[in-house]
Amino acid sequence: MIEIIGDYHLSGSAQFICVRAVLKNDHSISLFSRESGELIHQYFASDYEVGTVIPSLSIDLEFNDGSLFTPDDASFKWPQLTSKKTLASWLETHWTFVIGASLFVPFFLWIMVTKVLPAAADASVPLLPDFVAQQTGKQTLAVLDETMLEPSKLKQEQQDELRNQWQQMIVQLQLPNQKLHLYFRDADIGANAFALPDGSVIVTDDIVELMKPHPNALKAVLLHEIGHVEHQHGMKQLARSTAITMLFALMLGDIEGAGEMIIGAGSSLLQASFSRDMEREADEYSHQQLKQLGISPSAFGEAIKLLEQAHGEKLDKSAKGLNHWLEYLNSHPSSEERIEKANNK
Repeated sequence: MIEIIGDYHLSGSAQFICVRAVLKNDHSISLFSRESGELIHQYFASDYEVGTVIPSLSIDLEFNDGSLFTPDDASFKWPQLTSKKTLASWLETHWTFVIGASLFVPFFLWIMVTKVLPAAADASVPLLPDFVAQQTGKQTLAVLDETMLEPSKLKQEQQDELRNQWQQMIVQLQLPNQKLHLYFRDADIGANAFALPDGSVIVTDDIVELMKPHPNALKAVLLHEIGHVEHQHGMKQLARSTAITMLFALMLGDIEGAGEMIIGAGSSLLQASFSRDMEREADEYSHQQLKQLGISPSAFGEAIKLLEQAHGEKLDKSAKGLNHWLEYLNSHPSSEERIEKANNK
């Protein structure tokens, strides 16, 4: 039998009673008032469990009715303590494990963010129903039209001619005609083109005018964007960013906004840029499809040169994310490398 002095906290109340606890050999416990000696409550071993062990703090008893007993002596250890209960405390008081954990956590996060989650996210994309990509693309284009894009100022005849060339190219390459759609927009982001997960390819008036004397260069750009669609780069990028955000939300204990985060994931396309591997994969797709059309892949290199000349060294930072052509030129392997690869195909 063991006697312990402490405080008995009543369930659902800030009130507590100074008590003397008597722990019997069968682990039943009786609580007596220290002031009057009156029996306040008696609990069997099945009526409570030992609380979490935290270094330098008293170890509570948590009763099934919601009440709590806290010993005055922080060094007191309940005899029914299990190794599972004391493991965390033991680890926290051994610097070897503390230092090891400090090194492991950043390494774990690096592996998860750069390897595991991207791979898992990419593998999950083909399993998603097609309407997910469709809704994401429609939502993103609607947001862009409200915020960054304006109706095209190109003549209708010019738009019709380019759409006819687009259709002929799709038919010749036996691409999914019902999935791929070409849109023209005016914008302050200069000569640019980008693709959305649903198969929408948007080109700006500036890039159409820039490449008007070089129709094969424009085809190379369009095929690059179709490459992003065919390889599902947009959905993969969204899946990656959602998975990584969920990881940190779970680590920080804030998962209440997870639903809103996933529902609004489409808008993150405005901020996302494709990875280096994705851009190279889209480049390679353009090279191969140009060959199928009987066009030299050097047309892709010509497109890169035209974009460089149009934008110069002052890239539009306000278009970061959306303007992935420029961002690729600015922060990824040099345009000379891309041009060389295109010319050597």
